[in-house]
Amino acid sequence: MQCHFCGQEKEGLPFKCNYCGEFFCGDHRLPENHACPRVGGALLPGYARVGRIRPQQKEKPSVPFVRSDRSRFRMKYAGIFSATEAKHILLATAVVVLVGLSIVLSVVIAQPLLLLLVVPAFIVSFLGHEICHKILAQRNGLWAEFRTNTYGLVLTAICFLLPFFKFLAPGQVTIKGSGSKQVLGIIGIVGPGFNLIFGAISFVAAKLSPALLGDAFLGIAIFNGWLAIINLIPFGSFDGTSVYDWDKTRWAIGLTASILLIVFGSYPRLV
Repeated sequence: MQCHFCGQEKEGLPFKCNYCGEFFCGDHRLPENHACPRVGGALLPGYARVGRIRPQQKEKPSVPFVRSDRSRFRMKYAGIFSATEAKHILLATAVVVLVGLSIVLSVVIAQPLLLLLVVPAFIVSFLGHEICHKILAQRNGLWAEFRTNTYGLVLTAICFLLPFFKFLAPGQVTIKGSGSKQVLGIIGIVGPGFNLIFGAISFVAAKLSPALLGDAFLGIAIFNGWLAIINLIPFGSFDGTSVYDWDKTRWAIGLTASILLIVFGSYPRLV
């Protein structure tokens, strides 16, 4: 079994952390040796020193990466997600895709082959949103893993039955570590930003496509609009909280764009 921290196969029994539930080798079995997020992460004393932060360039980059020679939060996985994270992301994706299908239900009933288009598109929309959060957080030296939320899962599933409202937030990328408002705000907005771009592309494709195919693309655009607008809610654990705290203007622009994407997707003749 691979160590969740270093990714190496080592002899001897694996050790399961009583706090985070992951398995580690003998060298990293203690919480302080694998930066266990359940016991304080980087704030816990006794960790190895992190490499010196590189000096800022004269020209401030548009996305402020806090780089270091070695970050205790950059765990190595066999893939993009850890074993525990993969279970959560699979469950959340299944529920989200189910709700997405309710948006294009009449289209796929008329032409079942369109499932080959909409299902992968819904998966890309959701996973793209979460992976953008995760990668940007990790590049800033933060620990980031996706976790489902029971209430979020239930509310998302119920929205399969609601024709005019879609709550698409079965979980979120949990981030541990310290970061400035700007860093956390950019990490927060990159997910909805992905959905706005993907949704806009789908809307343009809908305008260029005939009949049912165009309706399928409109459904994808609406789906991305709901993903963006729900995540931009400015309270709780939603992305909108960190974005609003960082820059209210950018938050307002993102929210307005999300609303317009849903409106134009629902009423394409307005454009």
